[in-house]
Amino acid sequence: MVNGNLAYKKEVVTKPIRPVMKQTKTVKDNKDMIRRRVTFLRILYTAAIAVSAAFMVSKFVIANETAGEIKSLSQDLAEARAYTSQKVFEMERSVDLDEVEKIATTRLGMQRPESYQIVYVNVDKDDVSEVTAGDVEGAKNELMDTLDSIKKNILEFFSIE
Repeated sequence: MVNGNLAYKKEVVTKPIRPVMKQTKTVKDNKDMIRRRVTFLRILYTAAIAVSAAFMVSKFVIANETAGEIKSLSQDLAEARAYTSQKVFEMERSVDLDEVEKIATTRLGMQRPESYQIVYVNVDKDDVSEVTAGDVEGAKNELMDTLDSIKKNILEFFSIE
């Protein structure tokens, strides 16, 4: 288009500066979005609780298995102690001290010390072992000790002070 002069006339386009935006969301869309969000959170919470429960159950199972293993090993230990006690007793019975003294005096030329002589014996601490009857008697002694402690606890519980 040309004005009265040779300059071009600028055409004015009537377009809006910003494009017209559609209405963002309807109430129905908002409700659907909230419902999806709530459903997602419920699923997430349920999964977290399920994982926690599985973890707790697995820890309980591990603790139970460990307790069973401890009980089994304790029984094995009691049996081994009883067997050792029996073998020590058999060994002590099999040694004849009169025969040992006879061999010491005849073959090795040893003699008993006189009453005026003092005999010193050096024994390293590592070579000494102390075993009491309670340690050697095994499961029977442990059972009796347990029953005695239960009896004592019951009597203490019902005692009047």
